[in-house]
Amino acid sequence: MPQDTLSPAPASVPASPRATRAPLLGLCSFLGLPVGGAAGWLAGVANHGVIAGAGTTGVAIGVLAAAAVGLVASMASRVRQERWPWLGIVGAVVSTAPLALFLVSMLLHR
Repeated sequence: MPQDTLSPAPASVPASPRATRAPLLGLCSFLGLPVGGAAGWLAGVANHGVIAGAGTTGVAIGVLAAAAVGLVASMASRVRQERWPWLGIVGAVVSTAPLALFLVSMLLHR
């Protein structure tokens, strides 16, 4: 017997989950800046005096680390369906801003 497509869904189908989790990972997306700064500092210390003319190595690693941390935390907050999804998105944009500035400065540098 064919099932009527206009009939309501069975009672066993769960309703869509509401976003009720605290925005912990959304807030962690703002940690891209300090984590990227620390990674850049460590890369600069490790590279000090090893390669002549590689002064931007620490900065490049730092801005990439900041962007990666912000992006991963923002995506994880969406997977967890946290409240206030805009918080993770803003954190990812703020954490990615140094990468954009770095790329623009590299393009405009002689």
